[in-house]
Amino acid sequence: MGVKEYIRSYIPMVEFISQILGKNSEVLLNDLTDLDHSIVVIYNNLITHRQVGDPASDLALRTVKAGRREKRDFIANYRGVSETNQVLRSSTYFIRYEGEIVAMICINTDESCLTDLNETLNKVLGNYQTKMRELEVDPNADARVVADEPAVAAAVNTHEYEHLTTSSKNYATRIVSAYLDEMHIQKDYMKRADKIECVQRLYDQGFFQLKDSVADAADALGASEPSVYRYLQTVRSGNHSENMEVKVDRRAQA
Repeated sequence: MGVKEYIRSYIPMVEFISQILGKNSEVLLNDLTDLDHSIVVIYNNLITHRQVGDPASDLALRTVKAGRREKRDFIANYRGVSETNQVLRSSTYFIRYEGEIVAMICINTDESCLTDLNETLNKVLGNYQTKMRELEVDPNADARVVADEPAVAAAVNTHEYEHLTTSSKNYATRIVSAYLDEMHIQKDYMKRADKIECVQRLYDQGFFQLKDSVADAADALGASEPSVYRYLQTVRSGNHSENMEVKVDRRAQA
């Protein structure tokens, strides 16, 4: 069985999981041998609005970049973020073929309904306890009131994260925008060092494994493609101390 056929053999498993978890959980199969068209099948995609044929996420890119150094079988309960900045509880199972990670089954669960329920319960309990105090009644005596903050969701793994974008262009734009917000500067005022730092961040995520990554990075930075290639060369050589000095200086002035 070839690798592509092996990956597609997991499609029934993905559908099975989606049927069990229901509409609040997006379940998909990522092919890591084709990063530009990584999503093979996806169920309940109204959560992130991604589609079959969309590119790999940053977690998938980091996984490919890590190669055999990634020893885990799965990552459970980490933070996923959609393009609309919706926070999700995400988990990923790695699929190996001849020792290499070639695919991932990913689950992204929207727990906003539980968060809303939690807030509503806290309001109700708050009003109830206020009323009990007014009546000088111990709310714990007969009412059997539960704790102020009922547990709702599993703890999120803060060591992992994933940005669930629909295109490499959107991901590059997100990284650059986050940097501009962090440094309190506008895109038109970015210096060479700022752009190198953004390229460094994209490079660290494995972004430049994607086919149109240089063009998308250039568009996000407002730079030319030859410039991005030069920034990449600087990053790969490890010679970006100038950028770090500017960054530290700006933080000191903030």
